[in-house]
Amino acid sequence: MNRSQIANLLVKSNAFAPFRFLNRAKLPILMYHRFSGNEEFGKTSRQTFEEHLSYLSRHYKIIRLTDAVERFQRGTKLPNRSVVITIDDGYKDFYEIAFPVLQKFNVPATIYLVTDFVNENCWIWTDKARYVLCRTKMERLDIEICGTKFDQALGGPDSRLILAGALNTELKRLSDEDKDARIAGLAKALKVDIPDRPTEGYRAFGWDDARKMAAAGIEVGSHTATHPILTNVASSRLESELRIAKSAIEGNLEKSAAHFCYPNGNASKRERDAADAAGYASAVTTEIRLCENGDDRFMLPRIDAEPEIHRFVQSTSGFDRLKG
Repeated sequence: MNRSQIANLLVKSNAFAPFRFLNRAKLPILMYHRFSGNEEFGKTSRQTFEEHLSYLSRHYKIIRLTDAVERFQRGTKLPNRSVVITIDDGYKDFYEIAFPVLQKFNVPATIYLVTDFVNENCWIWTDKARYVLCRTKMERLDIEICGTKFDQALGGPDSRLILAGALNTELKRLSDEDKDARIAGLAKALKVDIPDRPTEGYRAFGWDDARKMAAAGIEVGSHTATHPILTNVASSRLESELRIAKSAIEGNLEKSAAHFCYPNGNASKRERDAADAAGYASAVTTEIRLCENGDDRFMLPRIDAEPEIHRFVQSTSGFDRLKG
């Protein structure tokens, strides 16, 4: 019996109940990105998302992020075993796949929008490397980024997406200008033209979709205007990214954009203070742990919602933190 089979057996035997109990006063804020109808690499399938929500509905109280933040502000306790669901970016597949599942289970969630992405004025920049590697007819990549050499044959779709992830990890170290130049160089080397607007499979939902979801109780927060790594941009750009996104959401939805998400989770004191000054009530990072009373509401940690149910149960229960 392998490790995965053992872990699944532990889930079925409710072995993580003691960890849920020990961490009952802490708050898992779950983080999702992409969704698919069937199993696809790097995405949460409809079946998996239903499995996640079924588990959460049995063992937790799924609450709005606003309710959690208001309790943090007042210094009052959360209901035991509370959980919050968040989704980043605003891809069309959230509206088409995940939103109906949330409605089926009648549970709240918060989605963080990249507003120029919803306006069809920009890509989520990390998708450009994915697009180029999946579209190229070249058989080999030979490029260097930030001192890391990538020289390898291009295999099947999943291996290309893994390679794109490794490229993006290096690109995140660069300034916005250098990053864009390197992506353009990658596209040229692999003989792929990147369209000005995202193509099918990389698109956002629209404002009409956002209004429908907001009317149904989905909280809509900000993920900047264009999704830069904020620690890599000047203070003037930082402030405009926060302000423009907040204004776009509130203008289109006629609702407050109370919550913010740092792209890639990158935030120092400068970014934290800018989110506060921009009028947001909270901001989330990608620090992987459960939230606790007393956490800075502008530096809230989250839990990556891993698809495999045994990993999902382990991480939400706080088991990973305790074993570490």
